[in-house]
Amino acid sequence: MFRPLPCPVRRVVLAAAACLPVLGGCTLVSQKTFNRHAGDPPRLPQRPPPPVPGMDRPALVTIVAGTPEAQWKPAVRAAVADALSRKPNALFTIVVSVPERADGSLPDMPKVVDADGQPVLQAVMDAGAGGGQTEMDARSVPANSATQVCIYAE
Repeated sequence: MFRPLPCPVRRVVLAAAACLPVLGGCTLVSQKTFNRHAGDPPRLPQRPPPPVPGMDRPALVTIVAGTPEAQWKPAVRAAVADALSRKPNALFTIVVSVPERADGSLPDMPKVVDADGQPVLQAVMDAGAGGGQTEMDARSVPANSATQVCIYAE
């Protein structure tokens, strides 16, 4: 049969029974206690935007707008001839950097590209690059910059 427990053991069992409801409300210590993102799946970084042509490498030739044609045309001719001798199917990208206006708005980009970029494009084609080997692009730059035409070769 069942034998009654001695008095000190009964007290311990009663004390433990009294503490059970209090202990039931406790939270167990885990990794989430110290770092709420522990166990979350990793977040992969977003793909960076595609680079703007010319931002990752130096320009073959840089021409500041307003420079006389007699000064930059021989440099363009020599640079294009050198690039074509190294890589006959080289792609030439002419990038016109147009400064923003003081109020932050953009000037008439097609007008600036026609005035400053077209002569450089024609000089690149006259130096031996075919129509399929040339492309033109424009980008805005801060207002305190000068209009520049840069030639990049790929």
